Amino acid sequence: MRIYYITSGYRRPIDILDNACIKALLGAGYHTDYFLLNRKPTAHLLPDIQRCSPDLVITICGPKSHLPVALVAQIKSLGIPTVAWFVDDPYTIDYALEVAAAYDYVFTIDSGCIPFYQARGCRHVLHLPLGTDIDIFRPYAVHPSYETDVCFIGTGYDNRIAFMKELLQHVDRQVRVQLIGHFWDHADWSKGCTPHIRSKWINFTETPRYYNGAKIVLNIHRSESDTYLDKNHTGAPAHSINNRTFDIAACRAFQLIDFRPDLASYYEPDVDVGCFESPREGAELLQRYLHDIETRQTMAQRAYERTVDTCTFRHRIEQMLSVIVPASHC
Repeated sequence: MRIYYITSGYRRPIDILDNACIKALLGAGYHTDYFLLNRKPTAHLLPDIQRCSPDLVITICGPKSHLPVALVAQIKSLGIPTVAWFVDDPYTIDYALEVAAAYDYVFTIDSGCIPFYQARGCRHVLHLPLGTDIDIFRPYAVHPSYETDVCFIGTGYDNRIAFMKELLQHVDRQVRVQLIGHFWDHADWSKGCTPHIRSKWINFTETPRYYNGAKIVLNIHRSESDTYLDKNHTGAPAHSINNRTFDIAACRAFQLIDFRPDLASYYEPDVDVGCFESPREGAELLQRYLHDIETRQTMAQRAYERTVDTCTFRHRIEQMLSVIVPASHC
């Protein structure tokens, strides 16, 4: 099968996902041509597709990185099936719903979004979570400067800040907590355990160092009704876990994650990962697991094995194509 991949044209962190998808396609043995949307004029896209004559065109769509609907229609007019993988659902689904029906196949990273795409006329809509790149996210020893008791990496959206502030009120002050990302330095941390804050974006080469250096990695999801982006006016719910879940597990790091309905489809709560539904419960688990090294290591190993066996980008690409290829020959 010959595949033509169109990158999102969106910078970090979506460009990392583009690289992982291309690598997974090539690693799986598919003849893959690709178009760098942010580096070449869009006018060159259709002629290049015609030159390559692929069996399938795939693109991933970030917050606003969407091909013009008219261009998608031109690709389809060549008799080539088109696939879009929306990777910022449900947080910016308003943008996605404007273009999704133009594609033959729609994949969403959140199962809660499926009925919203179907209501917009999308015929083939499937849930496909992101995966992890185990060449980047893997276990290894790190410099002591990356070692912490508790680590969280991600933007300090309102719900995360409120959650973390309450959680840290119930954590011993001597616990070393590291928060990495934008906006965390805007909050008042005078009550409870005071975190160390690194208020800037870190790239994919440094992220796994923090995961490998932490005794516990916290994973707190964004709110589906986040006011910072405010692009989910349809009210699509968030049911699925984020890709950080897989990245953390791939580093064989112990993870405490807030509950999402789809979590048990990938990891068994309190067996592979610790799971909480409130800041107080999260703090209690954090304090307990900090003093239970053996259990942390056992659970992290189980999550690692599940991830390597079933949750890489190679697995996701194969899942995607297993659905499309039989259907395209019906």
